[in-house]
Amino acid sequence: MEVNRQPKSAYSASSVQPAAPGMMKRWLLGGWSERLFWTCLAVMVWQWIVMLEPYWYDETIAMSKDALLIIWGVTVLFPRQFFGRLLIGLPLVMRVIYMELVRNHLWIEDGARWERLQAFHPYIWFVIGIWLCYEAINQIVRGSGRIIMWLLVQVAVFGILDSFTEDILWDQVAWIVGAALVWLIGLHFSQMKYSYPEMKRTSLRYLLQMAVSAIVVIALIITVGVSVPGLEPILTDPYTAWTNRNGTGGNFVDRIVSNVTGTGTGTPTPTTSGYSNHDSQLGDGFQMNYEPVMTVTSEARGYWRGEAKDIYTGQGWVDAKREESLEPMSIGERFEADDAPSKRIQTKEIIQKVQIQSDQIYPVLFGMYSVSAVEELEGGDTERLIWNGRESEVRYEGRGTPRYPTSYTIVSHVPIISEPELRAAPPAEAPDSVYLQLPDRFPERVADLARSLTEGETNNYDKAKKIEQYLRTQFTYTNVPDLSKRTSSDFVEGFLFEIKEGYCDYFSTSMAVMLRSVGVPTRWVKGYAPGAREGSDRPMMTGSFDPDEGGRFRVTNADAHSWVEVYMGEYGWISFEPTPGFSMPSPEQEEQEPDTPPEQEEEKQPEVKEEKKAGKPEEDTSLPAWVITAARSIVGAALLGLLAWLVRQWGQAGFSLRWLRTFRRRISPSDRVVLETELWLSYCRLRGLRKEPHETVREAALRWSEGLPQLEGPLQVIVPMFEQAKYSGEPLEPSDVARFREAVRQFRRVRKR
Repeated sequence: MEVNRQPKSAYSASSVQPAAPGMMKRWLLGGWSERLFWTCLAVMVWQWIVMLEPYWYDETIAMSKDALLIIWGVTVLFPRQFFGRLLIGLPLVMRVIYMELVRNHLWIEDGARWERLQAFHPYIWFVIGIWLCYEAINQIVRGSGRIIMWLLVQVAVFGILDSFTEDILWDQVAWIVGAALVWLIGLHFSQMKYSYPEMKRTSLRYLLQMAVSAIVVIALIITVGVSVPGLEPILTDPYTAWTNRNGTGGNFVDRIVSNVTGTGTGTPTPTTSGYSNHDSQLGDGFQMNYEPVMTVTSEARGYWRGEAKDIYTGQGWVDAKREESLEPMSIGERFEADDAPSKRIQTKEIIQKVQIQSDQIYPVLFGMYSVSAVEELEGGDTERLIWNGRESEVRYEGRGTPRYPTSYTIVSHVPIISEPELRAAPPAEAPDSVYLQLPDRFPERVADLARSLTEGETNNYDKAKKIEQYLRTQFTYTNVPDLSKRTSSDFVEGFLFEIKEGYCDYFSTSMAVMLRSVGVPTRWVKGYAPGAREGSDRPMMTGSFDPDEGGRFRVTNADAHSWVEVYMGEYGWISFEPTPGFSMPSPEQEEQEPDTPPEQEEEKQPEVKEEKKAGKPEEDTSLPAWVITAARSIVGAALLGLLAWLVRQWGQAGFSLRWLRTFRRRISPSDRVVLETELWLSYCRLRGLRKEPHETVREAALRWSEGLPQLEGPLQVIVPMFEQAKYSGEPLEPSDVARFREAVRQFRRVRKR
């Protein structure tokens, strides 16, 4: 009895496996379409996990990603056998959860069996949920119609989240659309293969044609998307108008997500300034947001430091994730940074009273560098205080829904800088190699520029001052940089050599990276500039006012800022300000003249206040530069190919202007044959086969075939078809036009021999 193993459709599942020497080969090649579908679905699910990164714990995200990779792997091995996937995949998934629990110090090593099992809760439910969704979607989404519907649902969800939260989900939508397109192509090809088995010889060519068409379409969409000019909205949406009128700012989705997940973005409405938790993609334009964040009563004017980042990715900054430097912090307990100034260095104790006026939830407490203690904390949970000695941060984090403090008191010890001592000090060795980290493909011309600027300098302080002064004087500040000028895939290279304008993220990142390229350890810091001094009319009434003296400062979202810290050995980390229009308050400046008069600085600062991106960009697509360049190259090549094809077709018509008439849609088959015969005669004339004025088409064809007998076959089709179309009252059919064109093509092939 012969078993028919040919699937009935692209999704049919046959459990019969032939026991033959080629079984493995047939097993691997037989389910290629299902493997492709599983892969496309895995790409889509991955984008959902990426979207949830700001809201889930790091260990949950890591487990989910690792588990999805395992699930995808077993589905590729067993695309049609669910129990095979379950048998192999479940132990591997449990192993991944265990390893992540151990890595994040959540595994109870000495606990009882039940306590160990409880450690898997609730992570196992996240992973199982992802697996069930993965399996269910593959069972439900079958057929091109459902794939398109599933795509539209995802695009709608991501579009809503992109519009009403600070998250930028353009990349995720692009991946989802691309995966859906590949899914549809694979489904169509597999259905064609099963419906028309005779197309095996041309199947590869057919698949390549579809793939090239898909690539050109995607490239065209990307090119149009990044090339059209940005347009301001004509009307403001009702929700934004309502929030602006009531002065509440923010958005309801962001607040709901913040309350549910226990994570705050620290950022106000999209495309406005504010403090952001996500710095892996820098450079988007924004508008100023002057909503209040906090008031700080301090014994000295300073920068209110938040977080420090140390890994430069080429597009932004991320944390190095060093858990060993974290320890619980108690109220009143004194702490010292890992790389604090030595005991020989004089410091100044500064007490700051911070009152929060925003409903955002921040991951840190803000204060001058370097924070040494938290004296008071009101409206918050003291158990959430975590001291990060490596970065000198007071972190505020924990499980559940956090409630950010309404006020707190910070004690800082600020080193008093002596420039002669800093210049005399030998170059300091980096306390950790991460502070010299650069991407693998770091642009060489950035390093060359840094070397040329610091050539001849023998100490790290003067190297830092040279690069700081270069950035402050050679580049323009703007909160809406022209991103269309950027072609480099590296953020710093694009700023220094292409855009040449930007805001604090551009200046601070460039300084940190350039110093690293010449061996000077740095880290990137973000927080808030000093803000506006309350009662600022007092300086105008006295001639001996210190701009850095204490007072009460009103800090808004427009004061969000970033700067650079450079490691100086015994002095620890020293702050530098490369952004034009800003001045870094420091105890060493007490007897120096300020760069600008106090009253001018306070008036100018709101216009040049530096802030970080707080939402989606106004013009930038957030796509890597190489993707845009590749898309434009593909579109350019396609246009050149189209032009070459048109010229070739015109040449085959003898470069006659009558060729343009062939593009008319409303033309009968008979008229089309007559028109294409005239074009064919023009082609023959260019090839030396001229029809004399006194000759008919048949007479000319007979004369040509006498000298070139090989033309007789095609001419026996062309001439009668023309005569029937021209003189007969019987109309031709579209199939006759196709037969006529095939004869013309055969005539051209024979004529070229």
